[in-house]
Order: sequence, then structure tokens, then C-alpha cells
Amino acid sequence: MLHTAFRLCATEGWCTVTACSMQCSWVGTPLKPSCTVAFSCNTLILFHNQPCSLLTPNLHKPMAPTLVDPFNDSSALIDFVINQGNGVKGLSELGLKALPKQYIQPLEERMCMTNIVPQGSIPIIDMSNWEDPKVAKSICDAASEWGFFQIVNHDVPIEVLENVKDATYNFFMMPAEVKNKYSKEHSSSNNVRFGTSFTPQAEKALEWKDYLSLFYISEEEASSLWPSVCREQVLDYMKKSEVVIKQLLQVLMKGLNVNEIDEAKESLLMGSMRTNLNYYPKCPNPELTVGVGRHSDVSTLTILLQDEIGGLFVRGNQGDDWIHVPPITGSLVINVGDALQIMSNGRYRSVEHRVVANGSKNRISVPIFVNPRPVDMIGPLPELVAIGEKPIYKQVLYSDYVKHFFRNGVRGLSELGLKALPKQYIQPLEERMCMTNIIPQGSIPIIDMSNWEDPKVAKSICDAASEWGFFQIVNHDVPVEVLENVKDATYNFFRLPAEVKNKYSKGHSSSNNVRFGTSFTPQAEKALEWKDYLSLFYVSEVEAFALWPSVCREQVLDYMKKSEVVTKQLLQVLMKGLNVNEIDEAKESLLMCSMRTNLNYYPKCPNPELTVGVGRHSDVSTLTILLQDEIGGLFVRETGEMIGFMFLQLKVLL
Repeated sequence: MLHTAFRLCATEGWCTVTACSMQCSWVGTPLKPSCTVAFSCNTLILFHNQPCSLLTPNLHKPMAPTLVDPFNDSSALIDFVINQGNGVKGLSELGLKALPKQYIQPLEERMCMTNIVPQGSIPIIDMSNWEDPKVAKSICDAASEWGFFQIVNHDVPIEVLENVKDATYNFFMMPAEVKNKYSKEHSSSNNVRFGTSFTPQAEKALEWKDYLSLFYISEEEASSLWPSVCREQVLDYMKKSEVVIKQLLQVLMKGLNVNEIDEAKESLLMGSMRTNLNYYPKCPNPELTVGVGRHSDVSTLTILLQDEIGGLFVRGNQGDDWIHVPPITGSLVINVGDALQIMSNGRYRSVEHRVVANGSKNRISVPIFVNPRPVDMIGPLPELVAIGEKPIYKQVLYSDYVKHFFRNGVRGLSELGLKALPKQYIQPLEERMCMTNIIPQGSIPIIDMSNWEDPKVAKSICDAASEWGFFQIVNHDVPVEVLENVKDATYNFFRLPAEVKNKYSKGHSSSNNVRFGTSFTPQAEKALEWKDYLSLFYVSEVEAFALWPSVCREQVLDYMKKSEVVTKQLLQVLMKGLNVNEIDEAKESLLMCSMRTNLNYYPKCPNPELTVGVGRHSDVSTLTILLQDEIGGLFVRETGEMIGFMFLQLKVLL
């Protein structure tokens, strides 16, 4: 991809760089995985963004920001919040006037007033006569249409709910050193975990929340391991809620043609249970962060007890609309999880939800996650298949689903053999590739570099940069064996076991210059992209040999070194076209002072028409040099339409 800096123009509501930054996108493929290798030479470009108003009445209390930040150093923040066990609660009690920068969320992750449906409401269902066919229908309809509903007049006594709320506050009011005994580093069991955010060492921006997670094995284990300050109250809450859970599952299963829940089915639906005690302290700048970012649950069902503060939002049925779930005294919030969506063959919906931060009050919630056992196989229920429904999900081990979804990247999901795309990867209609917008015979210029100093060749390069922003080159100075070697090395890296690749992920890599990841910013994106990548920022050969994966290190270095010759030739031609007849040391540093290579892997996709490999974008580089494999899938914008082109042997795409 060629990206040079000429002039800016506005095209169809997009800010594009006509001779410099043509938008491009990458589609998925249903049949074959593909890979690309791109490196870019960069100069520094700064963008200034003005945030929109994000104030939510009764939820956000904006405060004047200050430049004083005692936790400007992330290591100091991690030490205070995590290592010392103070959590976000400890930060809140310091009386900070401004939010530490580590908690400031990207704009797209914050709650915007314009996306809130003022009068929207999820269904409220009276469970006092839950076996009544009308009530049963309202439960199934709510699970199908909303994925969320509230229940009142259920069988969990109000004093049980109040007791567990009090116990939650009592746990979080304990001294930091006492709570810290239950942290990941100090807890005597993985089934008891005090923490903050979700994966604080790995997240791009932290969430404003502390939690205590209690995985239920038996009353004996709970009595010996759970904190005494909340143990009895949580056990009572779980025990009483189990009655309601079974009632709901009985109704929901009848709606799926399952008339009886035998022992095996009950184990599949609710073979394991976990309770979280969540604490959301008041926040100095609630409009800049989140209590919990948007997500869906991997459970069968989630049963949530809220306090009276509020702050839970559910994604509505209209695009990016969000609906507040107001607290109702004595009610429980029920939501469908991913496991039930899979088992129902998509009839019941697992829906995204989020929690906003609060500027004036502390908030708690107590969810119970009802899950299959890790060893259970989940898939569309046989009773649905028996009545002729075509399965849209493949059978998968539940522990594999959870593990692959959170840890193994898109390649792991692809290898599960899913028959339908996970909803988190389904792109909005406007982001998908529309066949009617593709120019069938369109083509970007193809330029022979064997005589690159010839004035005619130089003119064709400058014309391509001005008119297209993209072109392909042939007969360049990068040997074909170098290209083949780096493609092989790319495949070899992505075939490594997940635990080996994960050593280079954000939470585990020893350097920010080496990063394995999936999508672009998966915690922040509205819909994820169907791509894994390894990003390698070049500092020196010494650092590369010390930090880059050995399976691809030498091949990538050779590719970068050989391509640098072509890069300099192209820049020399392009600069002459701008009346710069000589590239001195300062100019060369400006044009190509830094270089980064990405190894990109696009696994085959079950529903490629619903997602993208990479969404439309332009690059911030000076130039991008791209090597494709033989699969194809790259499209370039051309005056409102998209032009696709397949791999041409011995060509480097620029």
C-alpha cells in the first residue's frame, strides 16, 4: 500500500488523503486461511480529538480535571491497586481530583447520552404464578427478543437479598491487607479471587471496579476458604436463588421443545456456579471511564442483584442504543449467556451490557453465573435438531469455548469449526463489503521496477501515488525466495501452540515492541475483526534477536533489509516529484526514521459476509509495503467504489 503525504480532501463524509492515504479494507474468506506481511516506514503524525458530551443525568457527576496525577507511573498504580490490595476503592478514598490516565477509556467505550433510550425498558415479569402459560410465554419472549428481563415476586426472600448486599459492603470495607489475602498472588485457591478490573495487566484501559469471585464447589470448601464476613450470606443467596433458576430453565427449555430436564440436562445447564461481589466506588471523572465495559456473559444464565444506585445498561435492538435497567427493590435481573444462545440454536439471545461509573455514590452488585461444567459439550440441543432445525453452531467443549474466546485469538475460534460467526465479530451493515460496490474489472497500476530511474517509470510511480495512492511493483530487488521464506515463517508462527504465542501478548510480552494480538483493540471495538497478528517494531538487530520469536525472526529481518532498498528507490522518485532533488540524512530520518512489520493471519471464516478481516482504514505511515499470499482479499477505495485484486506472482504490493 502506498501512502505519501500530499493533500487532504473530504470524500463522502470521510477525511481521506487523496494522493497519500487511500482507504482500504480486507474481507474474510470462508474456505482458506490467508496471511500478509506488511512493514511501514513512519514519521510522526499527531491527531487532536475533541470528545463528545458524555454526561448521563443522575449517573455522572463531572468534576474539574487537574494535571496532578500521583499515579503517572503505571508501576506505582499497579503496586498501590493490585500488589498492596487497595483496589479501585483505595484510589477513590484518596480523594483524587482527576481520574488516573490508566482508567481513561477510548471515546468509543464511554457512554454517550445520545445513545441512551430515555423511556426504554427491559421486560418486568411477575414470577408469582410462573407456571401460567402466559407468564411462561413472556419469559421465552423476553429471552428471544431482549436477552434480558427483571423478575419480581420470586422465591428469594427480601431479607436474603438485603443480607448479601450488606455482606458485600462488609467485605469491601475490610482493610486492604485482609482483602489482599484473597488476591491472585496470595489466595489459597483459584476458586476464591479478589481483584480489580478484569485482567489489569493486559487491558488497554482499566475498569473502575473491584470484585470478589467465589466459584462454588461444595459447602465444605466454601466454609473453609470463603471470607467469613460474607460466606454464610452468599451461600444462602445462592441456595435460595437456585429454586428460581430451576423454574426459569424449566420454562425456557419447554420453549425449546425440551419437556423434561433430567439429571444429565440439568448438569449441562447448571453444572457449575460462580458468584461475584462487585464494588464500584464513586469516581472523580465518571464520564471518562466505565464500571464494566460492554460484554456478553459466557454463562447459561446470569442472575443479578443490584442495589438502589443503578448504572447497568443493556444494548437495545436498534444499533448502538442502550437501555438503562432501573433498580427495583426486591427484583432480580436475568440475562441469557452465550452457552444458552448456543444450546438454543440462536433462539435465545446473549446480549451485550455494560456498567457506567458514578460520580457521587458507591455501588454494588451481586451476579450469580450459572454455567455448564468445563467438561460438558455444548451445541444446539438434540430436541431442536429433531424437529428439523439446522444447527448453526458446532458442538464444542465448554472449557474450549471459554478458553479460545478469551485467549486464543481468531485462529483458535476458526479451529473450533464454528458453524456460525460469534456475534462479537458481526459487523454493522455499513462496515461489511457490499458486492454492488466492487468494480469487477478495476485494477490499480502495476509498475515494472527493473529500470526505476527511467523518467517514464518515475512518472508512472508519481502518477499512481497522486491518482490512486496504491500500486503494485514487479521486477524489484527483493528476491522471490526472501518473500516465500517470510510467508512460510508467518504460517509457522501462527501454527505455534496458543500458550507459546500468548507469551508475546500485551499482558505477557517483555517489550511493547513485540505484540501478539487479535483484532485491533478488542476491548474497545464495537465489532471485532477476523484477524490475528504479530507486530514487530524494529529498533536494532540486537533487540530483534533478543526479543522476536525465533520461528520467524531471521526471515522477517531479511525481508525488511531487502525491502529497504526498494523503499529508498521509491522515496527518491516520489521526492523528486515534489521538487526535492536530494534526500539528505535529515530528510531520510523524517521519511523513514522508524519501521514496523506486521505478520497478519486471516483464518477461514464461517460467515465471511458478516464480518471483515480488517475494516476500512488508511495507514498513518509514510509508505506501507505489503506482501500478500495467493488467496487475495484486499480492496482499495476508488471514488466511492472498492477495487479488489488477487495476488500476482513476484509482486510486492505498495
